[in-house]
Amino acid sequence: MSADRRMREEKPVLETRHLAVSHGRVEVLHDASIRVGAGQIVTVIGPNGAGKSTLLNAIMGLLPDSSRIRGDVRHDGVDVGHDDVEQRLERGIALVPERRELFASMTVQDNLALGAYRRRASGRSRAQSLERIYALFPRLKERRHQQAGTMSGGERQMLAIGRALMSDPKVLMLDEPSLGLAPRVMADVFQIISDLRGTGVATLLIEQNSRAALKVSDYGYVLEVGEITLEGPAKALAVNPRVVDAYLGVARAN
Repeated sequence: MSADRRMREEKPVLETRHLAVSHGRVEVLHDASIRVGAGQIVTVIGPNGAGKSTLLNAIMGLLPDSSRIRGDVRHDGVDVGHDDVEQRLERGIALVPERRELFASMTVQDNLALGAYRRRASGRSRAQSLERIYALFPRLKERRHQQAGTMSGGERQMLAIGRALMSDPKVLMLDEPSLGLAPRVMADVFQIISDLRGTGVATLLIEQNSRAALKVSDYGYVLEVGEITLEGPAKALAVNPRVVDAYLGVARAN
């Protein structure tokens, strides 16, 4: 079965329906409808200012009170548009923001522990979650007693992803995970994102590096000036002439 047919037929873990966001008189997101299934990696690519971070913030419930929102945000078929951030976290939606927002003076292990504080879990369960994170990110285990602020950019990104996974999310949203990273480190981060597919977590990825994002994703959307202008299986988008010319930075063969 093709990826686009699977996207249409499978029940999504996360879905937006005709989502629109306005700040004052300016509508920055128009009629955005996306779907993410269990274990899938779905990417949204597009230029700066297209509304990609607004999309994630709307899903997470992080928009200013002055913003006007139309449309639906659904998690496991349930409309969560009226839930606050805490309720969305408890439902299983997690966001790794562009700035990572780690506690620089705290150790790696303490930062990870904070990721689980909203879970109603025993100490043993949290310890097991911590070991799962260390299995995914061996480098974090090596540096578990190191202050987060002394780590490299790639290590801090691993820590931010690990902290989000400590909440045992069904949906993980990543906002520009490769931002500011050296190419070699960037490759490591995208390998980690690809490996998340095996955990069963649904991943929604916002990324400026369109080539790398499409390479690790199952499905993709192109967001331009607040509108979804193109969508399809990631492999198909990666060879779409319009996407190649606009976002992949290579000349298209005649």
